[in-house]
Amino acid sequence: MRMLRARSGLSMRSFASGLGSPLDTRYAYYEEKRFTGPLPIDAARQIATALQPFGVEPAEVLALAGLTAEERDSELSAIIPAFQYVRLDVALPNADALTRMFETMLEKDVPAGQRDALARNLALRLPAALQRASVSPPVPVRDTAPLPGADARPRARRRPPRPPESRI
Repeated sequence: MRMLRARSGLSMRSFASGLGSPLDTRYAYYEEKRFTGPLPIDAARQIATALQPFGVEPAEVLALAGLTAEERDSELSAIIPAFQYVRLDVALPNADALTRMFETMLEKDVPAGQRDALARNLALRLPAALQRASVSPPVPVRDTAPLPGADARPRARRRPPRPPESRI
């Protein structure tokens, strides 16, 4: 249990608070070596759901509950994430290229008269929609690349050593 939580990058305290249990109660009992039996299924479900967004497979947590393969498969199908998180750092092409992309995607489903306007509308709205969905503010993009060495710090000046001071 400790290794799975550590792989998620969460501290024991933050993970316990995320589960809604104080550190000195149930979760600490499971993670520390005071608990030696299989993990109760309710706790395994809750922990698997909490660790899934951090890259820990629910099957690994459910294995600690001592389930058979059939029971584990049925439990895995019941654990469905409420959200899927994706962080993207993306440089999008200009609106004309996005318009052509959307026209290609819509050509089978939308009549030609509506396709052009819809594709242009989607191309213009996509960057703003992605920005609203992201957590961080947009990063300004420079039109030109910086000159080589423009960001380099100036070299320090060489100064003569200080004469020793008397500390008497």
